[in-house]
Amino acid sequence: MLIAACSPAGWRPTPRRLERAPQANFISGPVLLTGPNSFLQLLIGLEFAGLVGVGAACLTRQQPTMCNGANLAYRRTAFEAVGGFADNLHVASGDDEFLLHKIHAAFPGSAYFLADAAAIVRTAAPLTLRALLRQRVRWASKWRHYQSAAPRRLALLVLGANVALAAGAGAALVWPGLWPWVLAAWVIKLGADAWFLGPVLHFSGSASGCGACCRCKYCTRRTRWRWGRRAGAAAMNGRGGRCGKSKFTSTG
Repeated sequence: MLIAACSPAGWRPTPRRLERAPQANFISGPVLLTGPNSFLQLLIGLEFAGLVGVGAACLTRQQPTMCNGANLAYRRTAFEAVGGFADNLHVASGDDEFLLHKIHAAFPGSAYFLADAAAIVRTAAPLTLRALLRQRVRWASKWRHYQSAAPRRLALLVLGANVALAAGAGAALVWPGLWPWVLAAWVIKLGADAWFLGPVLHFSGSASGCGACCRCKYCTRRTRWRWGRRAGAAAMNGRGGRCGKSKFTSTG
């Protein structure tokens, strides 16, 4: 039951706490960005929350796409069985996601997202736009090395949607009659983003209202639709009715 973990000192996925889910070989945890109170940091935080939410939703549906190396754990036996990081040492970024994809391929149904507020890891956000762009370029460089279809499809979907919105705005400048259609597309896109990000921000404590990791009908219903109803590592709030009681965490 040995586990290798990349997490803060207070987040210890011990064998005793993994007894109830022996099928879990990989656990991805939530990450929250910290930084100065500025408009740029707000945008970066919102974008990153979207990445965390998408990664959680995909893991719950057992079509893993992304995770964050700041907060993850995996079984040593599974790590050794898939060859660890040996086949992607030449890639500048993505060793965490490559490992996730390999473990999922070798042990289907054994990768989970731990949606527990007690397991949130906080890490510093890029401080400048230049640093952000350099980070995103580094992240994007791993795209051509993906062996799994799910992250490739997701990357193409995101790229296509953003290019289409930008191209539509540009076209509307030339043909003003397109503006109603372009504005409608932007409203749909921003509305979908807000609808998706709401429960993620509530969970992370970044939004007002119910607060972090709430159990109200509004957030629970929407969160279950995207993050699933499974028990175990992927269960929202441990399924026990109280926050911070997941089987996979220890705050001591």
